[in-house]
Amino acid sequence: MGFEHKYRVHWADGMKINKDHFIDLENSMLQQLMMINSNYIHQNNFGLLPDQSNNEQPVNLSVSMDGQETLVVVLNKCFAVTLGGGQIIINEAVNAYLEQSGYIIQNRFNIDQEHSLWYIVVSVNPYNRVAIGFADPDEEPARKPYVISEYNISLVPESAMNVNEVGYNSITVGKVILENNQLILVDDFIPPCTSIQSHPELRYTFTEIGAFFNAMELYNTHIVQKIYQNKQNNDLAKMALILSNDVLVYLKGIISEYRIKDKYEPPVEMILKVMNLARIIKGSLDVHINAGKEEFLNYLTEWCGTNQGEFENVLQEVINLEYIHIDISTSIQKASEFTMLMNTLFKKLSELEYIGKKNMADVFVKEDKNIEKPIKKRRRFFDGPV
Repeated sequence: MGFEHKYRVHWADGMKINKDHFIDLENSMLQQLMMINSNYIHQNNFGLLPDQSNNEQPVNLSVSMDGQETLVVVLNKCFAVTLGGGQIIINEAVNAYLEQSGYIIQNRFNIDQEHSLWYIVVSVNPYNRVAIGFADPDEEPARKPYVISEYNISLVPESAMNVNEVGYNSITVGKVILENNQLILVDDFIPPCTSIQSHPELRYTFTEIGAFFNAMELYNTHIVQKIYQNKQNNDLAKMALILSNDVLVYLKGIISEYRIKDKYEPPVEMILKVMNLARIIKGSLDVHINAGKEEFLNYLTEWCGTNQGEFENVLQEVINLEYIHIDISTSIQKASEFTMLMNTLFKKLSELEYIGKKNMADVFVKEDKNIEKPIKKRRRFFDGPV
């Protein structure tokens, strides 16, 4: 839906009026409100709004196959704001009115075999009015008393999707993949969200990353304490001391803000905290280029079950991560891989009697080995209680 300015109605004494004048007035006011809302919305903070109950999934989609190549999508629940400031309000009350009117928010799609992944997109047109409600028998002429905005569902192939935005009046609410000639609704998909509180998986992720930050603070404190207590002066200990101090300075500056402020912020703020930690760690290692970095990295990777190439790749992937707000799960997966690796490393270092001790297990890891990722129902960000 392209932008069309809704002008205010010019009222004059004695003019003949009808319902169109009031509709034009309402549309003008709606557009003004949406424009005001859009001033506070950008590509990284539109989407699902927090649900006060916090007990149910914020989006309720029904996906089924009708025949061999026809996909039926029904949207039962969604509470969101679009990039353009438009509101999407679909709940039980709205659905009850719509069913009474014989109107269901659904669409059918013919699936082609050229693509294997699609996004389910819901769009709102606030200027197209759908009448709902029960007519008052005492009112003439009979009419449905209320209206809601018109909603439409579309299915967009991944190749045709703009990852930065989906339009001013649309949001992604689901993802479907074609696997073994069967269409599957991706269950760990997280739509764009205005706040971490908008989705239960984001709240879980926030808690896990917070626990990871606390664990990292504890581990690095122990590393620094042991280096000082044992009066270690070897090159590996010196580099470990610099690394741990850099991590501690960063964590002490962000943990309180993360715990109190970020829990209500858009998800990108949470991801940024992890990205910045990766940059701190890489920067602390890079100052030792041609001065022991290779030896130190080899020593570190002995204790975390990987190799130097894999270790640096994980760091680099998080540092250069492209945050995709319309599909937040992709960014969270990268953050999870990073936090699990860092937790394993620093936990082990904090348990060593002294820095420089060799791993007696003498595990040989080939440079081109791929780390197998266990299939889990939920992502993990650190291993074990703190």
